[in-house]
Amino acid sequence: MTSRRDLLRLGLLAGMGGGAALLGARHGLRPAWAGDDLPASPRLTPFLTALPVPPDARPVPAFPLLATPTSTDFPDGAAAYIGGGTTYHRIVEEQRQVRVHPHLPPTWFWGYRDAAPGAASPWPSMFGPTIRMRAAGTTAGRGTLIRVANNLPTPANSRLRFGLNHTSTHFHGGHHAALSDGFPTNIDAPGGARSLRGPGEALDHMFPMLDPGFSHGRPEAHERGSTLWYHDHCLHFTAQNVMTGLAGLVLVSDELDANDENLNDGRNLRLPSGAFDVPLVIQDKRIDAGGQLVYDALDHDGFLGDTWFVNGVVQPFLEVQRRKYRFRLLNGSNARYYKLYVNDARGNTVPFDMIANEGGLFSRPIRGARSFTVSPAERIEIVIDFRSFADGTRLFLENRLEQDNGRKPEGEVARGPQLMEFRVRGSAPAADPSRVPDVLRPFAAITAAEMRAATRRSFKFERNDGMWAINGRFFDETRPIATPRLNGPEIWHLDSGGGWAHPVHIHLEYFRVLTRDGKLPALHERDGIAKKDTISIGADFKDVEVYINFRDFAGAFVFHCHNLEHEDMDMMARITLLR
Repeated sequence: MTSRRDLLRLGLLAGMGGGAALLGARHGLRPAWAGDDLPASPRLTPFLTALPVPPDARPVPAFPLLATPTSTDFPDGAAAYIGGGTTYHRIVEEQRQVRVHPHLPPTWFWGYRDAAPGAASPWPSMFGPTIRMRAAGTTAGRGTLIRVANNLPTPANSRLRFGLNHTSTHFHGGHHAALSDGFPTNIDAPGGARSLRGPGEALDHMFPMLDPGFSHGRPEAHERGSTLWYHDHCLHFTAQNVMTGLAGLVLVSDELDANDENLNDGRNLRLPSGAFDVPLVIQDKRIDAGGQLVYDALDHDGFLGDTWFVNGVVQPFLEVQRRKYRFRLLNGSNARYYKLYVNDARGNTVPFDMIANEGGLFSRPIRGARSFTVSPAERIEIVIDFRSFADGTRLFLENRLEQDNGRKPEGEVARGPQLMEFRVRGSAPAADPSRVPDVLRPFAAITAAEMRAATRRSFKFERNDGMWAINGRFFDETRPIATPRLNGPEIWHLDSGGGWAHPVHIHLEYFRVLTRDGKLPALHERDGIAKKDTISIGADFKDVEVYINFRDFAGAFVFHCHNLEHEDMDMMARITLLR
């Protein structure tokens, strides 16, 4: 198959869209916006739309597995993890319309839909349904099986000027077999196992939800995330397909984080729950005067939008009662970094508790924080207490990090764009049984002895011949850059070359951040407090050392830059995990 990189070298991408960049006439040729031709988005009045909260996907009755042979590249099938406690979901990828702002006509997009009977559909956002899962601990047969069906249009019927209708859904932050992970392309291996699907095809994704280490008798219950997400991962088209709208959330609960603030059983932390547990997915996009999505397929540095979306609509508002709220923030942008504050109209900042990142709950809350920075794919969870604010108070989620291109943020400014508005309602504080205890999910930091026993590897992320490489290599689906052994601890040195920022995401496992430029990282990244699945290098810090231990699942996985344009231009590497 001719790659996007090869076509770029031949100069054949200019003016092509709708998948033509990779697959040519087989998928149709369409004009695409590029460079200086991109229209600026219309100026829109903010805070006219109520924040939509993605509906929970509904379970469906059990269904038989699709026939998907295993292979040396995808050796772990789904059947071994299915049992009487398995939850089933059906998700469809499709093209539809939504109104992202009351002053715009409906916007065409590609998105995920809950295909369960009676599911809320359509709903007023281009963000997908939330899939809720519960940690199974060490009990097999209590995971989640999700069938993702591709019902995307042919190029002739697409209403978008970009995107490819072949997809591979990645469940970002999960611990599961390779075939369910969303490998970015097909693998031509004996047995025909593959993860890429075209229109009319489907793939079953099995998530055992077992604690990492279960396969060798050392399960670690503290290795449980709380806010995960899923998005397309198609080779060379991840950036375009995520920009079309192919993204959604996965929220995980267990006995500590039970999603029930009223449950007082001695284990549940009683964090804010229900209507007071609110996901906030932040994205920057560009739209034309007709309300349609605009994307520059030739921007390989990192595409930046000029319009702020939260949960799939433009600059919404949320009415809040005078009590505590848990907010789960995901940076779902392709390339933009954010430094976020909560402040009033005069810029006075509001303190909050930081309780989690993408690796799940911290060992303890970080009290009185005033801001945090998130690179693409990173998550931060905060709790804001609105009790002290009078009825009618208006607060704002504000980004004060300036960024004009995909290289990296330029620095903090005194005031920035307001992404959404909080409207405080209530003549008196509301009843609030929730709490944020001093201990959340404790775990021990990696010991000196564990570090001495680890295998060390170095990976340099750098620009190469106008494209993006790791250790001088472009992505090769068939040739691994490393072959770690399962249960063999490793320390990876991740280095950024050339003054570019790269948010690095490692599939399958959470890792511990040991050092940044040889020094201890900030509290919200520090081992003993936090675990992560994505780490930024090259912005405030050039390099980082992380400790990681791959467990349970052998086969083909990847790690890559989550500036999605960098990923699509081959800043990604395969690893083959060996038993």
